[in-house]
Amino acid sequence: MKNIYYKIASYVWDIPIAKTSSPQNEYLEIVWSMGRKMLNTENANFSFGSGFEVFKLAMSKIPTNITNANSILVLGFGCGSILDLLEKRYTYSGTLDGVEYDQEIVNLFHQHFAPDYNLKPHISVCDAKDFSTNTENQYDIIFIDLFIDLETAPLVFDEQFLTNLNTMLSPQGCLVFNTIVKTTEDKIRTTELMIKLGKTHKSVQSFSFQDLNKIIIAQ
Repeated sequence: MKNIYYKIASYVWDIPIAKTSSPQNEYLEIVWSMGRKMLNTENANFSFGSGFEVFKLAMSKIPTNITNANSILVLGFGCGSILDLLEKRYTYSGTLDGVEYDQEIVNLFHQHFAPDYNLKPHISVCDAKDFSTNTENQYDIIFIDLFIDLETAPLVFDEQFLTNLNTMLSPQGCLVFNTIVKTTEDKIRTTELMIKLGKTHKSVQSFSFQDLNKIIIAQ
C-alpha cells in the first residue's frame, strides 16, 4: 500500500526511499519519481531515468529478435533498467548476465528492484574489461552502458575491449552501445568507434536521443 502512495505522489515531487554510499560512488539514492523507482548518483541518473528511454529506443532498432534470443549480457547493469524492458516489453526469458562494478548498487538492485521481476539475472561484480577478458560465454545481444558520471567510460573506446566484445558475441549477434556526445572530442571518439566497428561488423547504425545520447548498434 505504501508503494502505491509513493508511486502516485511521485508525480508531484520526488520521494527519497534510500540513501547510501560506496567506495566507487560517494552518493547513491533510490527515489520514487514520475511513478517509478530510480537510482541516482550525485551528478547523474543511473537507472530508470533518461537511460531507460534511451534503451527503449535502442531496442526498437535492434535487428536481432530480442524475445527469441538465448543469451543477453548487460555491461553496466546498474539497477536493471534493461531488465525491465526485456521482461515487460519483450517477454524475454533466456539467460541474462549483468556486470556491475559497484557492489552497493547490486545490493540496492536486490533490495528495491529484483522482487518486481520473474527474470533473475546473474550479476558479476567486477570491472567490465576484466569480465570481457576472462569469460568464455557468448551472447546474442550485448548492451554496453558504461559511464563515469556524465561521461562515456574511456573503456568503451579501448581496442582490446572491442576485440573482447567481438569474441563474446555469437555469430549473428549484435552490440548495442549507449554513449554521450557533448563535445567535439566526444563526436570524434564516437565516429572513430563506428569506423572501428565497421571493420568487423556488416552493419553499423547510430541513432540520436535528445541531442545528447548516441546509440550505436553493430551486427
